[in-house]
Formats: sequence, structure tokens, C-alpha cells
Amino acid sequence: MNKLHPFIELQTVDSTNFYAEQLLKTQKVSEGTIIFAHDQTSGKGQGENNWESEPRKNATFSLVLFPKFLPPGQQFLLNKVIALGVLDFLVRVAVEQKLSVKWPNDIYAGNRKIGGILIQNTVCGTVYESCIAGIGVNINQKTFNTSLPNPVSLKQITGKDYPVKDAVDLIVAHIDERYQQLQKGLSELLDREYREQLFGINEWRDYFVDKKLIKGKIRGVDESGMLMMEMENNPISHFNHGEVEFVIP
Repeated sequence: MNKLHPFIELQTVDSTNFYAEQLLKTQKVSEGTIIFAHDQTSGKGQGENNWESEPRKNATFSLVLFPKFLPPGQQFLLNKVIALGVLDFLVRVAVEQKLSVKWPNDIYAGNRKIGGILIQNTVCGTVYESCIAGIGVNINQKTFNTSLPNPVSLKQITGKDYPVKDAVDLIVAHIDERYQQLQKGLSELLDREYREQLFGINEWRDYFVDKKLIKGKIRGVDESGMLMMEMENNPISHFNHGEVEFVIP
């Protein structure tokens, strides 16, 4: 990926991912293009969830990648690249809480959500055509909708204000470094570091599975991105997104 990223800055948009999607359908787009919005009115989260963000306060953007070198069966590696890049940024700006990835794509500081990722992949036959990575990181927002369970921002953690566009540039710079690792074939490194950063890794914790409260221990994520969890008196089971609900204090 080029270090000089084409940068599309929007005052208001429904969703940067949707904007990127339409852009790819109508014109030639350079790899590494960033679509940044000061106000995202219908930001998309996992499943049917929306990403809520106060205008001009947070890093809400999409990044376009063309990982044609990657077999489609390994596309979850892009999730790992993006998540680790965001974590690297938070380490860089001196977040002292324990940072982790709450599978599949929430970024946590302690027990609170500071960021989220939504990956949209396009595969044509055996070719991984494109990846739109929607990224949201809470930067300067101080108050959140009470319906949100556990949000937190960089400002709340550190007490400092951060220029939002500078934060976007820095997040993307760290994603660049992780993407280059993937291009160099360092997938085992990415696998290991992502696994080490998983929320609840190797800890007995409470989860809801099929609406039943169970004790489980996360062991990792398989190649397709399914969560691998050991349960009491059971071998390791594999779960898709939506099949496991985390119980967070």
C-alpha cells in the first residue's frame, strides 16, 4: 500500500462503507483510498447494528484495499490486520488500560468499547477482489447515548483532545505496517498477535450460547474467523458471529 493515500473528506454521509461501495462500482479507485466523514449519519456495525458517533468528534472512515495476493479462504487475515493496526495506534497514544479485540471486531480498552470495525469483502471466483474496511474509533466524544452498553473515548481515558484527522492518518499508518506484514507472508505473526490480544483469551468467563449461561474459555479463532471456545466438559466448539454473547461486567 502506498504511504500517500488518496483522501476523500466528506462533511456528512450516511455510511462511509456505502459511499466506498458505490465508488468502486462507478470508477477506478486506488488502493489505500480513505473515505473520511466528519458526520456519519447511518454508520454500519456488525449485523444489524449501527455505529453511533457525535459529529466532528471521532475517527469514522473507510479504507479500500485490493488484497488480490490473498486466497479468499484466508480473508479473515484482513480483520486481524485492521484490528492490530487500531490497537497499535491506541498503544502509540498511550492508552494505559488493557487493550483487546472482542471477537470478532470490537476494540476494547479495559471492559469498554473504544472502537469497531466492519469488513466488507468482494470475492470473484478464486480472486479476492476488494476489501472495504469501515473503522470507527471514539476520539473526543465525552457523552454517549445511554442505550449504548459500555462506550468510552480516548478523551475520557487520557483527558486530552486529539485532532481527528491526525488520528485517522496515524491509524492508517499503523494499518499500513500490518498490511505490509501480510504482503510479506508474515501471517503466523499476525495470527499469534491477534490471538494474544483477544478479549477473554484463556480465561474462564461467562457467555450466553443459545440463550443459556455457560462457562467458556476462548482458545483462538480459526482460519475462517470462527471463534474457538472450550466449554466445561466439552471439547473445543466453533462459533459464528452472533452465536455467542459476551457477559461483560
